Amino acid sequence: MISRQKSLLRLIENEGGELSKLRLVKLAFLLRQRSQAASKGGLYDFIPYLHGPYSFTLNHELNALERDGWLRVMDSKVKIVPSSASAPLDKAFLCEIDQLSKEFRWVPTERLVADVYRDFPWYTANAKNEANRAVTVPKAACAVFTIGYEGLMLDALLDLLLQSGIKRLVDVRRNPVARRFGFHRSTLERHCQDVGITYNHFPELGIPSSWRTELDSMPAYERLFKKYEGEILPAQTHSIEAVSALVAEGPSALMCMEADCRCCHRTRLARKVAVETGLPVQELRE
Repeated sequence: MISRQKSLLRLIENEGGELSKLRLVKLAFLLRQRSQAASKGGLYDFIPYLHGPYSFTLNHELNALERDGWLRVMDSKVKIVPSSASAPLDKAFLCEIDQLSKEFRWVPTERLVADVYRDFPWYTANAKNEANRAVTVPKAACAVFTIGYEGLMLDALLDLLLQSGIKRLVDVRRNPVARRFGFHRSTLERHCQDVGITYNHFPELGIPSSWRTELDSMPAYERLFKKYEGEILPAQTHSIEAVSALVAEGPSALMCMEADCRCCHRTRLARKVAVETGLPVQELRE
């Protein structure tokens, strides 16, 4: 069990072993904002959603914890399974969790939600009740945006896209599968739609896995991308035209896996799209 899952169990234990999902999410969000002891990789990322900050990853991992016998997930509540043993945590991180629980133990959930809305207005941007929206999701000017999800949780990727004003995600992976939750094509498409981002997939613009061998240096990557530009791009003019039309229509980001855009074919594709559209290339994680 990883640290962020252990933190959920501790938060639930500190609430008497049972609490609403809404309250748990808000407490986990506040822990994210306050924690100094845990690395950010040991905490959940959040997006603005129907009731303020929300984490698709957290919800997914609640179901995993139920599957593994640590808790029960009901319609609107979660409950610790009494026979499950406590999950050990780093002492400093444990102190932070317990301090947070002590501070908010007797704060009603309605007030807790209202305080989070007030103190973190960005996360009201997609609130179901439009009267609660203190800010609006921006819309970027058109450019050939690119992004790699390596090292990010799904919620961090979606939040970055929303804050950057991206309205469409163009997946250019040949094989849209991933071990990390949220990056399989069907899951990514569903959650993009949940936050108002359109998803398109162009597998024919990706690089075959069989080409990705012995990539141990920048010269090796250069040879790979030269082959990509010489063999794949010339054969995919219709797909390049389709992507270019989408990019010119509204703010769109070409997405693949690699965090470093120098090590990803999306950069070469982006250059081609830039020529087609006359728009500049912009990497969102730089």
